[in-house]
Amino acid sequence: MNNDVRPELAAVQARLSRTLDEVRVNAADKRHARGYRTARENLTDLVDADSFAEYGQLAVAAQRNRCDYEDLQTRTAADGVITGVGTINRDHFGKDNSRAAVVVYDYAVLAGTQGFYHHKKLDRIFELAEECKLPMVMYTEGGGGRPGDTDVKTLIAGLNIKSFYAWARLSGLVPRIAINNGYCFAGNAALFGCADITIANMPFRSLVRHAAILGRSRSTAATHVNFGPGCAERATGTIGDGSASVGFDSAS
Repeated sequence: MNNDVRPELAAVQARLSRTLDEVRVNAADKRHARGYRTARENLTDLVDADSFAEYGQLAVAAQRNRCDYEDLQTRTAADGVITGVGTINRDHFGKDNSRAAVVVYDYAVLAGTQGFYHHKKLDRIFELAEECKLPMVMYTEGGGGRPGDTDVKTLIAGLNIKSFYAWARLSGLVPRIAINNGYCFAGNAALFGCADITIANMPFRSLVRHAAILGRSRSTAATHVNFGPGCAERATGTIGDGSASVGFDSAS
């Protein structure tokens, strides 16, 4: 029997590998140096083994007209967000009651910013969650809207996206849990703040206005680290600590 892998399959496997931590070593090392985990490490810790079906893994940032495509495959893997469906705590709650839609922002990709294909992926998973009545779990660390996706030309300020509308439509239909570590600005903060349950650890910084605005400010007293500290958000009940096992009742 010929055990050689067909070249087409080998090419797909190689392409998929460029989205993984084993290839994106420098990005993973930077996260670990700060004491943080990578997006895929968070995903692995959340979902049951071999249960996750990923959507849009091969997406890259819409910057091919100014960046090398092979570089984009690793530097902007999955366009900065992992989306898919898996089970969570299946052994405790059973397969049917543990299925969930999952979104994990990847801060190692352009500071977790929201790009063109990134939003397409969000739209798809939110609509799938609505159609299948799937609870949502989202890790929201990131910097909001991304200005550098120059492949896409728009005349309406990029506001023709459905992500925030689709996220809001899930309210009252399925549980929406948002989790954040580190910075959470602009669109990311809007998604986080509109969830039914919000969980964050220290350090946590949340601001609806983008950090880039602060960077242009003449003020030397205020920087992005002075806004939305976790201690203040926790004191007001905006965020909470959660340590209990997560399971979902299909009737929720």
